[in-house]
Amino acid sequence: MSAENTTVKLQKLRNYIQSLCGLYSRIARRLGVDRTYVSKVAKGERRSEEIEAALIREFDRSQEKSSS
Repeated sequence: MSAENTTVKLQKLRNYIQSLCGLYSRIARRLGVDRTYVSKVAKGERRSEEIEAALIREFDRSQEKSSS
């Protein structure tokens, strides 16, 4: 793998991670919980029906935007 290809992939990964952190932060603010708790629910380490529903809504919303 070329150095340029590696750099591009790492930048895309960083952007993806930042997007997830933003998503977790928005959900956390809306529900009055900590962002790390939202992250743990998303990874399956904790359970919360309310947070899971919010994650699914945000995912669906992002899919709608990307397909437009």
